[in-house]
Amino acid sequence: MLRPRQSRRLQPHATATIARAPNEPWSAEIAPEHCDPSIDQWRDAHLVMRAATPNAQGQLFLFLCGSYGIPARQRLITTVAAQLGYHAINLSYPNAWTVGGLCQDSRDPDCHGQVRLDLLDGGQRSGLLTLAPAQAIEPRLRALLKYLITQYPEQGWEQFLTSAGAIQWPKLVVAGHSQGGGHAAMIGKCHPVARVVMLAAPADYVRTIEQQARWLNMAGATPASRHFGFVHAQDQGFEKILRSWELLGLDIHSPVEVDDAEPPYQGAQCLITTITGVRREKYHASVAQDNLTPSRVDGRALFEPVWRYLLSPERLNADA
Repeated sequence: MLRPRQSRRLQPHATATIARAPNEPWSAEIAPEHCDPSIDQWRDAHLVMRAATPNAQGQLFLFLCGSYGIPARQRLITTVAAQLGYHAINLSYPNAWTVGGLCQDSRDPDCHGQVRLDLLDGGQRSGLLTLAPAQAIEPRLRALLKYLITQYPEQGWEQFLTSAGAIQWPKLVVAGHSQGGGHAAMIGKCHPVARVVMLAAPADYVRTIEQQARWLNMAGATPASRHFGFVHAQDQGFEKILRSWELLGLDIHSPVEVDDAEPPYQGAQCLITTITGVRREKYHASVAQDNLTPSRVDGRALFEPVWRYLLSPERLNADA
């Protein structure tokens, strides 16, 4: 079994409410161990935001960063979600590896799926991780929501848990980048969510037998019509990502290139950019990460209109 290395820690490592301008979303960084004292690894702060005027429908945006990433590096897309009216959570979770790296020597087409399920609920299916259940994604989310309900009772976080403490999955839009985008898709397999947004993900491929991971085309709780993807054409995993989208049920034969288009991008599920001048040619991270996503002359993220389209609350019912 692979034992995790300790993650970086943000300082100060406590709950911190971030100063904001009028009409800007409320924002806080919350230490995972404040939500559950048994969490003793992967303690980079959760990033939490709430709109000045939350969406009346009551929807939660959950974002999962990629391998080795931390929530603070995707503040831009989290802010966009909050501006659209979502309660927004960018969750810190165990990601000190790549799923492909863990499964690189496996001949089991279920390896990638088993690892992702282990990371969601703390199970021991894959035999590749040593992970206490409290460290996993779903327990961390429940613990954070309970903390927010207690600490900020006026903000409405209680609507995302049942009276028994279960997550209200149909109220969630689940998004992620790279490893996190694959986890978002797996959550969509396990639970009926409002939407799945995959940024540069997933690219689960069983190298030893040269086939895509089996979980991708298995039946899931969230319809394919609620899945959306965005990727750079020069991403090193581009072809595998497109194939994964196809197996998930997306129409990859009618993608829209966003660079010379305007929202709503013909209502497409698959969006592609070919933008040049990406910093350090980090195409894979350019669709999500603050310091690598291109900026307009006014300083705003070039892909903000794309993110707004992918998350647009008014499309939630239409996606059904």
